[in-house]
Amino acid sequence: MKKLLLAAVTGTAFASGAYFVSTQNNSYTPLPQLDYVPADTVFFWSQLEGFPYLEYLDVLPEAFKNTHQFDDLVELMQQSDTSSNERFFVRLMESYTNSLNSSEAFANTWGADNDFKMLSYSVGLLPVGRAKLANVETFVQTIKTAAEQSGVRYETAELAGLPITRFFIEQGDKKLFDIVVSTKGDWVTLTLDTAFNTEEDLKVALAATKPAKALSETNRVEQYINDYQLDGQSLAYLDTTLLVDALTAKNPQSNTTRMLDGLLGLLGSEDDLALIRNEACQQDFADMASNWPAIVSGTQKVEITHNYADIQVSTVFASTDKKVLDAMSNARGFIPEHAKNMGEAMISFAYGLNASKISPMVNTVWARFASAEFSCQPLVAAQAQSKDANPAALAMMTGMLGSLKGVSLSLFDVEIVEHAQNPGQPDFKSLNVLATISADDAEALFNIAKSFEPTLAGVTLPTNGSAIEVNEFLPAGYELDAPIYLALKGNHLTFYTGEQGKKFADTLTKQTVEANGMMAFSMNSDKFFKALLKGAEIAGEELGDEFEQFIGQNTQMQINLDVAEKGVVTDTQIMIKKL
Repeated sequence: MKKLLLAAVTGTAFASGAYFVSTQNNSYTPLPQLDYVPADTVFFWSQLEGFPYLEYLDVLPEAFKNTHQFDDLVELMQQSDTSSNERFFVRLMESYTNSLNSSEAFANTWGADNDFKMLSYSVGLLPVGRAKLANVETFVQTIKTAAEQSGVRYETAELAGLPITRFFIEQGDKKLFDIVVSTKGDWVTLTLDTAFNTEEDLKVALAATKPAKALSETNRVEQYINDYQLDGQSLAYLDTTLLVDALTAKNPQSNTTRMLDGLLGLLGSEDDLALIRNEACQQDFADMASNWPAIVSGTQKVEITHNYADIQVSTVFASTDKKVLDAMSNARGFIPEHAKNMGEAMISFAYGLNASKISPMVNTVWARFASAEFSCQPLVAAQAQSKDANPAALAMMTGMLGSLKGVSLSLFDVEIVEHAQNPGQPDFKSLNVLATISADDAEALFNIAKSFEPTLAGVTLPTNGSAIEVNEFLPAGYELDAPIYLALKGNHLTFYTGEQGKKFADTLTKQTVEANGMMAFSMNSDKFFKALLKGAEIAGEELGDEFEQFIGQNTQMQINLDVAEKGVVTDTQIMIKKL
């Protein structure tokens, strides 16, 4: 559980950090380097405007750099017998983690400055990474040093007039692939040279020659920025239609399909995709992919100074399937204001769901697949199996929830001490928490709950919003010295303790139960992990040094999930203040 929690927090922050690279400029200026990006790249990940990366690195908390994970991997590999190839990658990981110690170390290792730009994309199956640096030779020398220390061969040469360095990744006398690095002006490019690509592919990957059709010749970048209200500083996308077309070989002449065929041949797996590589499957899979054509992500706002970073990232699972989107939209529920606003709680979870629409939503999604006219045999077989799992029974399960529109749990503040009568057991010196159930008729839901819990049979909730103390009804083992209150606040059933719990419960009286979201999560990492570690210390449980890195880092995050006209949207905001 603790590893999962840590991964959720650091992973979200680190993933979002990939899009931190941005400036305060709100306009998009086409980047000339897009002339070298193939229009049919399956994925695209970019920093389109210069970003003060060194300043950002100085603000970024140690806990969000994930260096401990790399350190653990490096230590594990160093303790075992490793090949020169493995030592090479270990050296590179060491260089990376060490460079994160300071902006000066990062600049001296990778040649970066405060005008960082970046592109990552594919040429067929070849991954390409390009970056604008202050000193490209510093970047190349770091990789050369890792190769020399690990025994990996490399050589310098020219390709189409570009200086390149090849790092040979071999197994005995057998070549696996080459890592190829080229430089041109203040841009450095890194890609692979394999047995399944041609020299022309490599030239395109190294930006020595332009692709047959470049991304800059389309309006895709501009369209995504405009469609999803991004700021134009950074953009990423995964093209699911091109990915599906490559797997089904809809266009056998495409670079991606050609290289995939070559790779399968090298692996002796030529027939692994034969089942879906026919006209029927090509069409059926293409039709399915067209309903969810891309995953698009980018920044909407970024402010970075020497003292803080404020970042907003939007990720959209783009969809043209109006029936499914409408069904999901109808199932949206209510999220309380305090759960949608970053900084209100130490940690908060909220789920908005219209219970009466859950069954129709599931039925719609199920029916879209079950009633589709497929000719592709694997899909026909899957469709036949799905008909045995008719979700109509779900209506009976959700019907009893009646008018439920949402639930939430927010911990605003807590002070943990050792239990006076039970040494080694955590106790609450103070606790501010609020749990809510929102519904069109919250009182009716409470009456349903009473039918399942006999001890509540005699409890009557005041309709004027007054609270009643319910400590005596708590299950054994969940006793609390502080009074716990239950109150009906308008259309919200509230269960709270503490001054802040009461404060935010009272605000619900004026909040109308309306469809305003599907999920919200927020956290103040410093406060939450400080309390978590204190409780673990009292209980004598070791959580690991990685959790302690969050202490003293004033970082708040907010994640909201919702359904919009053009897809499912996840908006993430992270505020980092340097202490």
